Amino acid sequence: MPQTLNPLTVQRLAYIRFIYQEGIEQSRQPSVLSARALTSFHDATENLLGLVVEHLEIDVKKAPEFLGYWETVRPKYQLPNRAGMKRLNDWRVALKHNGTFPSEHQIEQARAAVAGFFHTVAADVFGVDFDSIDMVDLLTQPETVRLLREAQTHADIGDYPMAMAGLVLAFDALLAHYATRDRPASASPFKFGSTIYRMDEPKEREMPKDAGSRHLLPKLKKIHSFAAAGQDALRVMSLGIDYPSLARFRVMSPSVHGYYDGSQRFVDLPSLRTLTEDDYNWARHFIIESGLRASRADEIRGMQERAYELDWNPSEPYGERSWKGPAGDPPEDDGVSAFEAEA
Repeated sequence: MPQTLNPLTVQRLAYIRFIYQEGIEQSRQPSVLSARALTSFHDATENLLGLVVEHLEIDVKKAPEFLGYWETVRPKYQLPNRAGMKRLNDWRVALKHNGTFPSEHQIEQARAAVAGFFHTVAADVFGVDFDSIDMVDLLTQPETVRLLREAQTHADIGDYPMAMAGLVLAFDALLAHYATRDRPASASPFKFGSTIYRMDEPKEREMPKDAGSRHLLPKLKKIHSFAAAGQDALRVMSLGIDYPSLARFRVMSPSVHGYYDGSQRFVDLPSLRTLTEDDYNWARHFIIESGLRASRADEIRGMQERAYELDWNPSEPYGERSWKGPAGDPPEDDGVSAFEAEA
């Protein structure tokens, strides 16, 4: 992106593209549910129009009505496709105020109009290719950001199995960001016990050599499998990540395992070779959305770090205090009950 764009503008462009991508995903939902795409397309467009006004330094006392932006911006830039945006606004008003659901054709028309509008305005006003605006700029988890950028390099050359493997590692890094801490003083509330790894599964050579252990090993393996899956699910749900979307992500993604030599490998199955650009884009958007949802826990993580800085390595042992009930002197007991006082 050009250096003339300040970080806040870059972040807002990324947010606008995120809302637009939300609309794309919603447009693929079954009938009725897909109607939500109109709201997302409209919200993304309205956000972009507001940013255009600020970027071009157009003095306005208050934000104009949706179609009023074309006249407001006209002295400095001729916004394109007013007719297409009017149709989007009309369909959105019909849905919101009259309960009139758009047809599949109308949703597709809105998507195409918004896509063309965004590409033109992003290039003309901000000097960027809309597709190059990276929504990763919205995330606060550094390891996840790094892996997402690395995965994109493989997607750029069409190697979607490898790109999806990178997304798997990015999601694992997202959970680890909140389940582990830089400071060992106290456990993260999103940890739910020590991490259960694949190599922790009970093995026959570790079992007692007696008749009863033959039936114990299968049960322990089942418990291990449930505990690992349950721990993963608890971490996901506690961070507000959508579990059905995660299930879809897991089904379409390879299982990536780490080895003692430091390598991270997956089996190159035929099904992985059928992955498309749309599959990858959906999965990448899911991880970005998950990162944004999880970022609500950043404050809790920061609180733990600050507590560690204050409490670690005291010059003398900490004292203890005992709970003594309400503050102040306790009321005097005159030996008369409430029932006796009423009498």
